[in-house]
Amino acid sequence: MELVLASNFDSALVDGVADLPVTTFFGNYPVSLTGGGRPPQILPRIDAKGFRAHVDAVHRSGRTFYATVNGNDLDLQEYSPGFLRRFDREIDDLLELGVDGFVVALPLLIEAIKRAHPTVPVSVSTFARVRSLTQAEYFQRMGADTVVIEEANRDFDLLRGLVHLGLRVEVLVNQTCIPDCPYRAHHLVTSSLASQYGRDPPSFEYPILECGLELVRDPTKLISGIFVRPEDLEVYEEAGVRRFKVSGRNHSTEWLLRAVRAYASRHYEGDLMDILSYVQVRGPRRALAEAERLGEGIEGVTELREAFSPLLDLHIDNAAFPLGFLRKVATNDCRATTCAQCRYCASVAEKVMRINGKPPSEYVSPQGLPAALTVLPAFRPRTAQLLPSPRPGPVGPRPPRRAPTRSKARRAPAAGR
Repeated sequence: MELVLASNFDSALVDGVADLPVTTFFGNYPVSLTGGGRPPQILPRIDAKGFRAHVDAVHRSGRTFYATVNGNDLDLQEYSPGFLRRFDREIDDLLELGVDGFVVALPLLIEAIKRAHPTVPVSVSTFARVRSLTQAEYFQRMGADTVVIEEANRDFDLLRGLVHLGLRVEVLVNQTCIPDCPYRAHHLVTSSLASQYGRDPPSFEYPILECGLELVRDPTKLISGIFVRPEDLEVYEEAGVRRFKVSGRNHSTEWLLRAVRAYASRHYEGDLMDILSYVQVRGPRRALAEAERLGEGIEGVTELREAFSPLLDLHIDNAAFPLGFLRKVATNDCRATTCAQCRYCASVAEKVMRINGKPPSEYVSPQGLPAALTVLPAFRPRTAQLLPSPRPGPVGPRPPRRAPTRSKARRAPAAGR
């Protein structure tokens, strides 16, 4: 097993995984030329000195650090004179800080990195939304060696096929996205653009509100989503997957350590929600409450905030899942049927989920809610750019290329693993 862990740039996080099979950390500045996978206001602020110190600590522990350069929309910047020079310079700067590899979504950026640094490892981000072997082959031909799978992480035919292609497959395990979310593409573009230089990011990402309202209408969709229980990692290992990604760059060190320890031990006692993101309920509720506090009088804010309130008291008893839950899911062709037709995950939800202490069958979905788009003005930008560009001036000559810093130390597996 290899665990890939989100970094909040706290040195205590590195120390806290000393006895765990964490091989890689990932993260980046809150803003960059190409943007990344999270809006900047929720990420830790970090300067070059702090970045280097953190990567040095990662290397001293015998692990590697990948920088997320995974925006999937460049807002047509790529057609601007000098864009590729600026991008090359940003990559050189990250390599100079000790970064070992990159997580990238756009083929253009993969090709640019590989042109300048042919031996630097590149992982294909979840933002690339790989859903077929043909897609994966394109990225493999560009020089990517790893594909990170999120939305399709219960498609075991795909996972086995990716392994057969010779790719290293990395499965994201602790997100709570709903199945085949129609708001996903909009969400990824929003995050990508919001985290680019010169932007005023929205105070909250509207697509998450829409996604959350799907759970307000039917909380059982959480069970049919994309999370992976620690107990079910062996199902992936049987398919040839050995690498698992634990996300949460915006979370505290305590939260990240709790989550990664659960997956390292392949077991978690208690409420599964303790280690899952659940951003599509917690986030909208908090953002709507803030808009209400500011007293802007935007129609629909109060009604939508109240609709999320019952789901703040949602718990999932991890010990109550039926034996072989994921194996059963893996036998279903979820692409050819709907959750309403299948109802397996809904039946599991009835056993494991409690909302205000009651099963989902006793939950009453609110009716007559205002359309989510009516509250878009509540999420308008409220903060200036968080950090200046590490190189705000004109682009000068590039420094000589150098290989990424690599940690030579390799940890032995902990006893009993």
